[in-house]
Amino acid sequence: MGSLELHGELQDDVMRIVWRLGEATVDDIRAAQPKRRRRAYTRVQTVLNRLLDRDLLRCRRRGKAFVYRAAYDESELLARALRQQLSRASRAERPAALLKLVEGPGADDLDQVARPANGLRRERGGRERVRCRRSAL
Repeated sequence: MGSLELHGELQDDVMRIVWRLGEATVDDIRAAQPKRRRRAYTRVQTVLNRLLDRDLLRCRRRGKAFVYRAAYDESELLARALRQQLSRASRAERPAALLKLVEGPGADDLDQVARPANGLRRERGGRERVRCRRSAL
């Protein structure tokens, strides 16, 4: 699999539209773009082909049109991209990078992460609880 990163504002916009619609044709994507920022049919098609080549989209034919859907939901793509980036880092720096990642969100976001993380730790046989309160950081 290639890079999981979205390259540029148009790729980001196209993926957001596909996620929102569930599946979309080039015309669907263009119709969902604001009129002042609507891109040419061929430009949207090129972006879709690039995302398809990188396995970020799936495609099927419906009549004469191609219908695209995301290969991953947004959170899964983000998680895979983060894992891909972390895998490139040295083992020694990965924990520090993860800690810096969780320092940014608010307490509610951290609590939403801590509960499933503790469940995973229990499933894997770990004893420590994950504490994600800002005071613990």
